[in-house]
Amino acid sequence: MKSSMNRRNFIKTSAVIGTAASIMPSSLFSSASNKLQIGVIGTGLRGQWMTRLFLDRPDLDIPVICDIDDKMIDMVLNVFENQGRPKPKIYKDGPEDFRNMLSKEDLDGVYIATPWEWHHPMAIAAMKNNIHVGTEVPAALTVNECWDLVNTSEKKNKLCMIMENVNYRRDIMAVLNMVRKGFFGELLHCKGGYQHDLRHVKFNDGKGAYGGGVEFGEKGFSEARWRTQHSVDRNADLYPTHGLGPVSPMLDINRGNRMMHLTSTASQSRGLNKYIVENGGKNHPNAKINFKLGDVVSTVIKCLKVKLSC
Repeated sequence: MKSSMNRRNFIKTSAVIGTAASIMPSSLFSSASNKLQIGVIGTGLRGQWMTRLFLDRPDLDIPVICDIDDKMIDMVLNVFENQGRPKPKIYKDGPEDFRNMLSKEDLDGVYIATPWEWHHPMAIAAMKNNIHVGTEVPAALTVNECWDLVNTSEKKNKLCMIMENVNYRRDIMAVLNMVRKGFFGELLHCKGGYQHDLRHVKFNDGKGAYGGGVEFGEKGFSEARWRTQHSVDRNADLYPTHGLGPVSPMLDINRGNRMMHLTSTASQSRGLNKYIVENGGKNHPNAKINFKLGDVVSTVIKCLKVKLSC
């Protein structure tokens, strides 16, 4: 994306994209800089990739980052160095230090790429400090947390956006354009889904991010340190937005249409245990873990105007 965007235009554009009724006043600009000031919370592999994309833009600065993993911090600092950018200020004094960053720093927006359970409290804290939010999926883990995000966004007049990347694939946008032009006629039933064998992400040898072992939790590396535990504790459609996200605008969700209720079912859990046995042996301690997450989760959502399957 080559077009430049200064801080004022960012706020104006954000207001149009969101639900703001009018352009926000210039008093919201607390910095004399004309570049967007974006903070990054979470500098793991996903955060590093997004930081690289952010720093590709000459109209954006990342003055501050936050993480508690020194190894990941060192890796993201290499991104700054390789792109000729100044070293950012670092907040790393414990899991709650993000609150200090959000309350002390002059930021237009914050990008959140942390373990899932932290997305909601970090987004809420940012908006309460008058900072726009972009968070990786899922934005929340409960219905109450979802409403908390909505209510805080409306109360503080701050955007809170789920960074669902599938929505912005060019093929997906092409289909959305065709839907809006009426190429498919009336939509009566839509399906979306996400079929991805993530076992090599959920388990590794504690040294590399992908495969090579069957460890997770404290012995795992990168996402295996936190993500796999959700498969132990929960049987759910953990993050359905890769399928649900692209289909929602095609069905005008929250643009005259809305979701009413859903039913969700799951198969038995087999694949995670099978992976451990095949790669670590049946006597490995993790082979005895009872994973709650089913291999296949199917959800049917009844909307006001049309039915949707994920």
